[in-house]
Amino acid sequence: MKKQKKIKSPIDEMIIDLILEHYNIQSLTGQAESLTGDEFMELVEIAELQYYAKTIIETEVGLA
Repeated sequence: MKKQKKIKSPIDEMIIDLILEHYNIQSLTGQAESLTGDEFMELVEIAELQYYAKTIIETEVGLA
């Protein structure tokens, strides 16, 4: 049986981290853990901005 190479998406990892952080904050403050569709979309937008900022910072400029 051959192992298949898993494709990882950096932005998906960021979204998952933000979701876990969201639930952890709710748990630590005594709130019921929940995530609405609007909250999820907000986390996706935050992850997108973080991804682009990270990409811009880490990308080396090429010279022609």
